[in-house]
Amino acid sequence: MARMVMSDLFVQAAELMLAGMGVVFVFLIVLTGAVALLTQLCPVDAAATPTTSAPPATASQSSAEDGSQAKKLAAIAVAVQRYRKAQSPDSSHKE
Repeated sequence: MARMVMSDLFVQAAELMLAGMGVVFVFLIVLTGAVALLTQLCPVDAAATPTTSAPPATASQSSAEDGSQAKKLAAIAVAVQRYRKAQSPDSSHKE
């Protein structure tokens, strides 16, 4: 087996490093091209629109949902207020 000089090892390491960097560079170029192609094939606007439409709500359903939404909103507001009060450094501070 031939004795390798230190400079030969550095040359071999540099060649291996450049080959690895080249492979990564080519992979990133291919990945960028694939993403660009998919962006052209599948526009974002198509994904944002729903494919099925919900049946229209009747008057009694909408008023019941409004009451339910109002209760949920009030509960969330109270929870946030209590959380902020518990987290404030001055516990005597009231909002």
